Amino acid sequence: MRPIGLLIGHPPEEIPASHRDLAQCPPVAALSTVMPDGYPQTSVVWCDFDGQCVRVNTMRGFAKERNMRRNRRVTLLCYDPRQPLRYLEVRGMVVEMTEAGAAEHLDCLASKYAGRPVRFFGGSIPASFAETETPVLCRIRPTHVVALDATGSARRDGGEKKRMTGPIAPAPLSIPPSHLDLLTRPICGVLTTLGHDGQPQSTVVWVDLDRGCARVNTTLERQKGNNLLDNQKVSLLVVDPSNTSRFIQIRGDAELVTKDAHEHLDALTRKYTNHSAYYGYIYPEAQRLRETRVICRIHPRRVTLDAIHIADH
Repeated sequence: MRPIGLLIGHPPEEIPASHRDLAQCPPVAALSTVMPDGYPQTSVVWCDFDGQCVRVNTMRGFAKERNMRRNRRVTLLCYDPRQPLRYLEVRGMVVEMTEAGAAEHLDCLASKYAGRPVRFFGGSIPASFAETETPVLCRIRPTHVVALDATGSARRDGGEKKRMTGPIAPAPLSIPPSHLDLLTRPICGVLTTLGHDGQPQSTVVWVDLDRGCARVNTTLERQKGNNLLDNQKVSLLVVDPSNTSRFIQIRGDAELVTKDAHEHLDALTRKYTNHSAYYGYIYPEAQRLRETRVICRIHPRRVTLDAIHIADH
């Protein structure tokens, strides 16, 4: 069964015209890189598209900049948090990282996002940062593109695997009270898992919170569920729709459990929609028998908030 709303018929490495607007200064662009310890790291960035590559801009020495120099595999998930089930996922390779022209590109991005001519240093952030920060322009060549426009779920790939993850000892971390609302309100998040080749892969997901763990719901037959069976390291980014500079990123370990997974899915459906049950609304009821539902509990190892200049940015 083809996932509802998944665009097909376009070359897998090309951004379809229907979603090209999401590559040009989208409200939210979530860039996922891979940390030295193997965990995906996801942060909010600005981006645009030059016709061949998606371009992002970061600062020399930031974690994502160091990650991209060490591992060129990245994923960019672009969406409008007010319409989160229309999104563009661009998996790709960083083909260029340069300081030449980076400041000019950053000013161009700042002006596009502000809707008027501004300088990044002095207009978007304090001018004093220009004395310590060096912009780096990064060009990402798409290798696999997923375009979704739906009220349903994302890609479904691969065959079912029978083994499950076991219990994980909770890390001594808690979600800061200042950002708890991002996990308890009906705000979609960006879940990043790691493919078998180490490529980060991101999807938009429904989120809730239970005893200090963020939770999402998926199936073992879908790509992210398949990934999680082999690698428990994940990141979850949730951005405030009313203020996209406010966000929470959780890096942690995924624990997959089947108990009450359908009940949890229906609870998420009620939270995010006006419907009481997932099957019969998103997918036909018969689909329930063909999917192995799991709750993915994310045990935090690192929590990052919306600071503009932090070591993990």
